[in-house]
Amino acid sequence: MEYLLDTEIALLWVGFFVGSCMGSFLNVLAYRVPRDLSVVLPRSSCPSCKKPIPWFLNLPVLGWIILRGKARCCGSRISFRYPVVELLVGCLFGWQFYAFSVHGDLGVLIASCLFGWIMLAVVIIDFETMLIPDRFSIGGAFAGLFLSVYFPNLQGLVYAQGITHNVSAALSSLTGILIGSGFLYWIGAVAGRAFGREALGEGDVKLLGCIGAFCGWKGAVFCIFGGAVLGCILLIPILVCQKYKIFTSKDENQIGLGVEIPFGPYLALAALAYFFGLKRWIDPWFAWTGELVF
Repeated sequence: MEYLLDTEIALLWVGFFVGSCMGSFLNVLAYRVPRDLSVVLPRSSCPSCKKPIPWFLNLPVLGWIILRGKARCCGSRISFRYPVVELLVGCLFGWQFYAFSVHGDLGVLIASCLFGWIMLAVVIIDFETMLIPDRFSIGGAFAGLFLSVYFPNLQGLVYAQGITHNVSAALSSLTGILIGSGFLYWIGAVAGRAFGREALGEGDVKLLGCIGAFCGWKGAVFCIFGGAVLGCILLIPILVCQKYKIFTSKDENQIGLGVEIPFGPYLALAALAYFFGLKRWIDPWFAWTGELVF
């Protein structure tokens, strides 16, 4: 019992609870935002028969387990995605709350939880709808800039003579927005001219601005190439399975030339990898830039 009441463990469980609730809210957003529905009203209801869901059956993770994956009102199947998203966000928040109990860095706690939540939202929504709502990309960019101003350590900058930590961090975040979005825009423009069709959507460009706001320009540049590599790694097995008809059928949608594939999820996954672990190994590769750019 004393172990469970330990500060670090207690914060881990608090973080998991808060995160699972935010994961539940993320599921609501993923369903309603692409359909231009209010995220507040009406209350949660069954997608099949539209009957309101009682609060005690709408608990994160537990609700799906209690119902055994089927709606109580009409027996329709509840997607396994719902508890998975709640678990993922819960684990992410729990991990960050635990890290806060060790390091006590409030700025990193707020930024990491918000950034991870936004990126997971982009992965889910873009995969399902091929759209990245501006409230996540543009809104996320403003949030990253705001948090960088108030928590300069988010950008990991050392003190620059004549410039305060806050201004320096704000410039780093703004540079990330401009370089990230600008770089991807021109890549898309050149690719579009070469292939004679739109190669990248505006949503991807805005998303990279959001990533740059949190990760700086180095993280934004990495995510362009990291997202492309990650996309290839994940798509090649699918293409092989399609070619040799492994786990596929003729009725399934096939991936190939001319088929639009969302790039946003791969950018978001690369951003998560950079922000939560790869930053320390990636940034030294940009040492040649010196002090030319924040």
